[in-house]
Amino acid sequence: MLQRNVSIDVLKLALAFMVVGLHVGLLQDFSPTLGYLTSNGLFRIAVPVFLIINGFYFYPVLQRNEARRWFGRALGLYLFWTAVYGLLWIPALSPGLSGLAKAVHTLVFGYFHLWYLCGMIGAALLMLILQHRPPRTVMIVAALLYCGGVAIQYAGNYHLFAHPLLDRVSNTNWTHRNFLFLAFPFFYVGFAIHRYQLHKRIAMPYLCWGAAAGLVLLLLESYWNYTNPRNDGGYDNFASAILICPLVFLIACNVKLYSSNKRIALYSSGIFLVHIFVLRTLQPYIDVGMSAMTFVVLAISLAITAALIPLSRKVRFIL
Repeated sequence: MLQRNVSIDVLKLALAFMVVGLHVGLLQDFSPTLGYLTSNGLFRIAVPVFLIINGFYFYPVLQRNEARRWFGRALGLYLFWTAVYGLLWIPALSPGLSGLAKAVHTLVFGYFHLWYLCGMIGAALLMLILQHRPPRTVMIVAALLYCGGVAIQYAGNYHLFAHPLLDRVSNTNWTHRNFLFLAFPFFYVGFAIHRYQLHKRIAMPYLCWGAAAGLVLLLLESYWNYTNPRNDGGYDNFASAILICPLVFLIACNVKLYSSNKRIALYSSGIFLVHIFVLRTLQPYIDVGMSAMTFVVLAISLAITAALIPLSRKVRFIL
């Protein structure tokens, strides 16, 4: 049976925990500063690292000519969970053209955290188109898109556009948190790591020192935003993420723990996919503080995932 690097699965599980923490608001009820540095700092590495992992494993998919199968499974996963979350977003639609426009927007960009699946699919499509282009060209495209996403995010949060329409557009998540400006750059990083075997070429001490420097930069960037009175809003596109996120992934790659069991990976997927449904269901009835609520949501998400794993063996697009 195919052996997998379980250290990457453990990393994915930790990233799923981070996503729950940032969505529920871990530590915000104890310390606004720590809450901000996690929810709008440390925990924000989760999605970029997930995308790097997706890109890393997409390279062998193309090598085996299995792109159609990959896209079929990814699209099935997205459509299934969009239908599940339809129980939350469809009843909230208003009648008429405004409701129709909102429905189309939700389907195209994804409901809440499901934007990640849209971003992953879009990034993979773009990678498919660019795979035979000169490596330097693709690298420049990815770098420019990444810088563009960071620029839009900061221009919006700091209201750098004088024109009201530009300011309003730059303050909407979909303008920078999408397949083009966030998903593709990190997806490409993972793809390039596998293609050029970078995970086998950099020694662990350099990775650790680099990741430590990246963490310091990320926290400084987060703290600067937190203390700056002009800042208005949360963050998905961090300037420092392009340093720390690839290094975190490379460290996991270099911790050699192999197994044929993919249960940990399934738990990470399940927690990510179900936790918003759990949170939205519990919020009207439970008020235990954001930190305690984080662990409640996490525990119930783990239990639901445990129930879904046997079913996913028969219906592959569930997890």
